[in-house]
Amino acid sequence: MVVGAGPSGVASALLLARAGHRTLVLDGARFPRDKACGEGLMPSGVAVLRRLGLLDALVADGAPRLHSVTYQMLGQPFRAIAAFPPPPGGGPGWGLGVRRLRFDTVLAEALRVEPGVTFVEGTRVSGPQRDALGHVTGVIAEGSAIRARFVVAADGLHSPLRAAAGWTSPAPHDGRYGLAGHWRVDTHDIHGITVGFAGGHEWYQAPVGPEELLVSVLGGRHTIGAIAHDYAGSAREALPLVAGADSLGGPLAAGLFHQRPRHVAGDGLFLVGDAAGYDDPTTGEGIAIGLLLAERLAVHLDAALAQRISPGEAAADYARDHRRLWTDRRRLTRLALMMAGHPRASRRAIARAATRPAALQALLGVNCGYWGFGRLSPRDWLSLAGI
Repeated sequence: MVVGAGPSGVASALLLARAGHRTLVLDGARFPRDKACGEGLMPSGVAVLRRLGLLDALVADGAPRLHSVTYQMLGQPFRAIAAFPPPPGGGPGWGLGVRRLRFDTVLAEALRVEPGVTFVEGTRVSGPQRDALGHVTGVIAEGSAIRARFVVAADGLHSPLRAAAGWTSPAPHDGRYGLAGHWRVDTHDIHGITVGFAGGHEWYQAPVGPEELLVSVLGGRHTIGAIAHDYAGSAREALPLVAGADSLGGPLAAGLFHQRPRHVAGDGLFLVGDAAGYDDPTTGEGIAIGLLLAERLAVHLDAALAQRISPGEAAADYARDHRRLWTDRRRLTRLALMMAGHPRASRRAIARAATRPAALQALLGVNCGYWGFGRLSPRDWLSLAGI
């Protein structure tokens, strides 16, 4: 059973069904649905969608390719552009701008037509069902017990299933929040993501359709709360590209982002996607790493369902993969937040990277999981320090 029909939940369900396992997917929403999302998919996530057979449908629906990330200090002339590095093993070297409303529509349709998957919308799960030994044997949904050999919680950042299992750790009081809206802008000549540092918060722009631009802002609770009172006016003031553009709606809000579960697997319950922990959207890796985790989860659950390994071994193997996928990305997130919180250091780093983008490109490779921080040379670190 998979609870949640977002990208990681759908990927998990499709992979398990294609491995021959009957899979039930439950979601409290009815699709199509919209939600706040960064909507930028890193190249590593694009590769997963290609393996799942979902990439062509998204591209045909107008999702534009993203080839680079541009960093700038708003109101300053400095601008640094770093292209996504080619994947070491081949495959797509570009990201994707994925309007979440259309993305989830494609995902939901894939579930509906997949043999072996039963997709039930509009059904809320209140918690896990356990046996006398504490093992999860299913869930309680709409007051009724539904049994399953394994339960996958893919129910988002503030996962109710994770909380009901007692696996949610206390969140920090000074965490970050975000707003996301869309604007009518001709995006044909926009081929990447733009990150604008604004002293304590950041603005993000990414094309998600032929005439649709995502404009999101991340920052502390008080800053985002103030911007929320006049999101459109704040965006027009901060970003010349939307100064004369029409808003297409929003904003939608999200946060508190920093979430760390006590466990990601055990006793028949497995967490995937944002439910398995999250730091911050600043590096844009959320959807991609959720898809990568879903692939690893499906491998281990397939082995457990086929009785090649024990449930305990599947949980341990998945937890190890989770650590491996997240370790360097979390370090990169901390580095990005440190830079965003120190405008003077950010200005120096961007000015230096404008003439030598190799260090930023190396960091994009870390974010995609192509290599670790050992790839960066001493000269790269000096460049990031603005020296």
